[in-house]
Amino acid sequence: MSPAVPLDSSGPREKSSNNSVLRKLLRQIECLRTIEPEIQAQALSTFLVTAINDPEPVAMVDIAAQVGIAQSSCSRNVALLGMIHRRGRPGHQLVESYENPLDRRNKLVKLTPKGRRLAQTLIGG
Repeated sequence: MSPAVPLDSSGPREKSSNNSVLRKLLRQIECLRTIEPEIQAQALSTFLVTAINDPEPVAMVDIAAQVGIAQSSCSRNVALLGMIHRRGRPGHQLVESYENPLDRRNKLVKLTPKGRRLAQTLIGG
């Protein structure tokens, strides 16, 4: 039988640094959960892809590809993060979508001022 290999071979300093990064990530996730406590990861990814591209709008088809979801799922997540969600319920008003003037079959998505403030909060920490 071979000797057990430790799962984490990093030293105390590296482990402390990793824990710091994980704590910051947890704070950011909790900040995102203030939008909606049970929000799905793909909705958060949709927001983050849009925020990464800010101030430029991003095509919904590109968001779907980057997040790895179907176009219909992307549309549903954009609606949740947008002005009006399904069945006329209010959305979170973090993004807005509009018709691409160069390709009317595709929508563009960009952050609203509220979405931009949330992104800045996440960057700060």
